[in-house]
Amino acid sequence: MSHSTRAKMAEQRAAYTGETMPQARAGVARNDHGLDHCTPEQLHLRSLLALALFNRHPYGLPPADWHAHRLLTYTFHLSPRYDDLVIFTRDPEQAANCFLMEGMDTPVFPGWRATCVTDHHIRLNHVPTGASLGVEKSDDHNRIVCARPCSESAHEHYHTYESPVSDLESMHVGGVPPMSDAARVLLAGLISRLCLTAPDRSWATARWHLRPRGVGSGERSLPEPGRRLWGAHDHWELRWGGFPDAAYVASALTAPVIGIAGASALDRGHEISVRYGPASLILQESSRNSSKTLVGRRGSSRVPRVPGILR
Repeated sequence: MSHSTRAKMAEQRAAYTGETMPQARAGVARNDHGLDHCTPEQLHLRSLLALALFNRHPYGLPPADWHAHRLLTYTFHLSPRYDDLVIFTRDPEQAANCFLMEGMDTPVFPGWRATCVTDHHIRLNHVPTGASLGVEKSDDHNRIVCARPCSESAHEHYHTYESPVSDLESMHVGGVPPMSDAARVLLAGLISRLCLTAPDRSWATARWHLRPRGVGSGERSLPEPGRRLWGAHDHWELRWGGFPDAAYVASALTAPVIGIAGASALDRGHEISVRYGPASLILQESSRNSSKTLVGRRGSSRVPRVPGILR
């Protein structure tokens, strides 16, 4: 890829993700935006993160107990790379605590171990998947990959590689339903597209937290408490209430510039089915079916129409 082509691709990606240009350049692939181009270890981790973030009580299934969904209440943006996933935020410790907390007998999210912990960056490794995660200050412009602790690291206050994965952690991670390769791409795609906003503001996912100004007009601005992502093999279903609308999520997964190559969406009115190969992900936001809502109360009847989704 030429320098100019890479720069143009990074510019297109950054327009959706909120990354800086250096951050976006670190993630673009040879032929596309790079959001889905990653190692098998990263793909496994991101699909597991989807289950952790998109299950929340009172409707979430077992990964809700990991409490990683707290991350969505913080201000951050993501930078998915081939062999890494980086969270940029104002308070790295606060975000990292959604996975691994200081002084806890058991990691909040099973399997995480700290490699380096400083005031401006934290490096974590997920032992069951073999993948890494970085949490860095938003104003830090240098890519930080710590294979070993920095001199000022306080990682010894956390679980490190010296702490073997416990039987309880193995039980939690092992309790996740079996997932096909194609379904893993779809679920990992939810994570890579967690913080997107279309440049023309026709749709957004925006951390699934608050509808950005200028995006939509009649839909609810806030998400509702419960979320549930569950399934097995090729068949998965994501249910939630409030922002973002299912059409926005489908657009994030299938839009020509930023979507998953080869993915398509079919709008059935009360739900949207996103397909990738033999795998399907049903998106059901409660306001699309007021007679049977996830949250048990009537939602908005307004359904956004976003170009590119078959009806």
